[in-house]
Amino acid sequence: MHACPCARRDRASVSGFTFVEALVTIAILGIMASILIGAFSSVSTDASRTIARQQQAAIQSALNAWVNGDSNRMVGTSTKPKTIEEIRTAYNAALTSKARLALISGYLDADTFTHINDSTLNSGKIKSDALNIIKSYIMLPDWTTTDGYPKVQLKTD
Repeated sequence: MHACPCARRDRASVSGFTFVEALVTIAILGIMASILIGAFSSVSTDASRTIARQQQAAIQSALNAWVNGDSNRMVGTSTKPKTIEEIRTAYNAALTSKARLALISGYLDADTFTHINDSTLNSGKIKSDALNIIKSYIMLPDWTTTDGYPKVQLKTD
């Protein structure tokens, strides 16, 4: 007896994917793509955190330099340098973080100061593009008499 030419061929001799194999392959590719997208998103956030910490450190260094620079300046026509108490009073007289940032602007590079100053809308919270991404801000709180130098704080919104 001969097989009818219209009969089904043996599955082993047919090449290609079945519908189920194609769906499984697409699902695996989708999972891999979602993992990859998550990894890239995480890298971007990590980079923004690093930039935010660098900005905090730059502002802290500028603040320290401002304190040290002012302690070596003479008051008016006096021959004695400003005291730490006089510098602390001037710092605390600037009532907002943005006003305190303006005090130390000469100790920050111009591009950094301009970017941060332009990004800061709320005078109590110093912002930048990186800080906006990680939903944080920099704050320059009052300088108390127990602290050696004023502290620059990185806070979360």
